[in-house]
Amino acid sequence: MKAALKGTESGAGLRSFVAVPLPATMQAEVFAAAQLLAGELPAIKWSRKVENLHVTLKFLGPIAEARIGEVGGALARAVGELPRFGIELKGMGAFPSPTRASVIWAGVEDRTGGLERVAKVVEVVAAELGVGEKESRAFHAHVTVGRSKEGADVRAAVARFAARDFGAASVDEVHLYESRLGGGPDHAGSTYILRHRAALSSN
Repeated sequence: MKAALKGTESGAGLRSFVAVPLPATMQAEVFAAAQLLAGELPAIKWSRKVENLHVTLKFLGPIAEARIGEVGGALARAVGELPRFGIELKGMGAFPSPTRASVIWAGVEDRTGGLERVAKVVEVVAAELGVGEKESRAFHAHVTVGRSKEGADVRAAVARFAARDFGAASVDEVHLYESRLGGGPDHAGSTYILRHRAALSSN
């Protein structure tokens, strides 16, 4: 196994994650629904930037900037062998349950199992490069729209969107992002910077 690609002992490095990007129209549909929920559940920390909505495959943690290219290249080689596929976004729900929600999400239907295959490949690449922690939970594709540290009862709010169809999209590539934490007086949320694209096979 290669040496870990994390930052220095002082914790330096770029907070990084791998995700499937979503079309702008789909992001807008999900964001609009989340804004409606925000009016009913103001205690939840909701996504503040429509462009931040995506399907996370794996959080990698801090990676030294000089090694980002190596990680991106390894991802590109690995997922380049997988076929492209389609997904649909439908409904809303919460983890671990709507009665004590810590994460509120829009659901992802992965009829071909494509997302799960990609997630497994990303997990293998991360392990080979010593990046991130090994994931112990089963992969469950979703789009995070809100979070609650205390756990909230969101049953009534999300039930109204249980059958909402947010549209379909083709998954042609996955992205390696840098995440810069938000702050400042407007608390606008984190900024995600695209560092590398990894295209799936077009054959």
